[in-house]
Amino acid sequence: YAVMKGVFPYCGLYVVGSSMNGCGSHSSDMDLCLMISHVAIDQKREALEILRLLHKALRKCNFLKDLKLIKAKVPILKFRDKISNVECDLNINNSVGIRNTHLLSAYSKMDSRVGPLVMYVKHWAKSQNINDASQGTISSYSLVLMVIHYLQCGCTPSVFPSLQQKYPHKFSRQIDIRLLTLNEKVPPY
Repeated sequence: YAVMKGVFPYCGLYVVGSSMNGCGSHSSDMDLCLMISHVAIDQKREALEILRLLHKALRKCNFLKDLKLIKAKVPILKFRDKISNVECDLNINNSVGIRNTHLLSAYSKMDSRVGPLVMYVKHWAKSQNINDASQGTISSYSLVLMVIHYLQCGCTPSVFPSLQQKYPHKFSRQIDIRLLTLNEKVPPY
């Protein structure tokens, strides 16, 4: 973060995805979102240029290895931490990922069975070769949403309500992401 702040002094760095939402494992990668602006940026041009600048700055860090710039719908800078050997994926201004992490974290805290169930479904999908969005199959995020939907609508009685409907003041798209907390207090259902 210190290196990134040297390039973009007013940025914020967020850990997102399964590492933070309760649906990951010890072998999960770490997804990071660098927020440099509160307005949307063009992912094809601006985000790619920002990641190029960061790639140049992070190449000098002797604690990182395998830096690669991936040009995707949401471009990412991939790298591995030499000390922990954790693979990291850095994106730029993907505030949706921060909001999704906040919401899924609340669901996984409502019932301790959610994380293990999601990990089992992801493991099953990977064994069936249908869990790789880069290959046109189902993303891990989509699998998590399907599990949550099933727990809301496919079970009788349902395991979960819709948190967005029940607590709009906590899960609204209008809330400034800097005010979101992963320690959201949601009463048991």
